[in-house]
Amino acid sequence: MFKIGEFSKMVRVSARMLRYYEQNGLLVPAEVDRFTGYRLYSAAQMPLLSRITQLRDMGFGVEEIKTLLPRFDDYAVLREALEQKNREVQASIAAEQDKLEKIAALCGQLEKERVNMVYDVELKSLPAEKVLSLREIIPAPDEEPALWEKLAAFVEANGISAAVCGYSIYHDEGFKESDVDVEIAVSVPKFGAEQGNFRYKELPAIPQAATIRFSGPYDGYNAAMEKLAEWIEQNGYAFDGSIRGLAIKSFANAASPEEFLTELQVPVKKA
Repeated sequence: MFKIGEFSKMVRVSARMLRYYEQNGLLVPAEVDRFTGYRLYSAAQMPLLSRITQLRDMGFGVEEIKTLLPRFDDYAVLREALEQKNREVQASIAAEQDKLEKIAALCGQLEKERVNMVYDVELKSLPAEKVLSLREIIPAPDEEPALWEKLAAFVEANGISAAVCGYSIYHDEGFKESDVDVEIAVSVPKFGAEQGNFRYKELPAIPQAATIRFSGPYDGYNAAMEKLAEWIEQNGYAFDGSIRGLAIKSFANAASPEEFLTELQVPVKKA
């Protein structure tokens, strides 16, 4: 028999962790000296401890380990548990990778704003425009590109003369993460035959719109909108309609997202 310190050195597991395993019923001492109270461990317990540390290092929690230990030799049970843990780890890796990408994107955005981005808010009137419109409920905001693909295919299939730049209008009262009511539109010289959700209409004139342009990928939206909101507030205006985004340069006429140019248009009135 070995005292806890001796056993700890041999198995390379701290005495604190051995006590933790004992408290949770994973590995109890082989004996406890009734006179000294010393915990005593046996060499025969090493394989069990090895299984515990293996499962721990793969990400299994105490309760999971407690369930698996009695069935460690059951191939089917252990294989199913390992495959489930593999799926969980893969999902965790994907989530962490997504965080890394967001961190990198924000670092790039901050640097770009520090060096290049200059926002100028302009108050102007916007004339009415004839447009070909497609309005649908999409699963999430990032699904909007699929709408543009559908609109582009309709334009090409029907030989429609349409502007390269286009509008995005979000009709929901507030921001939504799912079931988003989105309308996209491109300017056309005249109306034609409608089909399904493809409609010809006139975007109404906007007497006063606070507008701001930002270049580069669409992740510049937040910074531009902050500047626009600040201007609206400081100059005594209030919202008077839905926000429109005008893609002046996008995938349709730019080589890369770095060349994108977007104008945000907010109908306003004096508060």
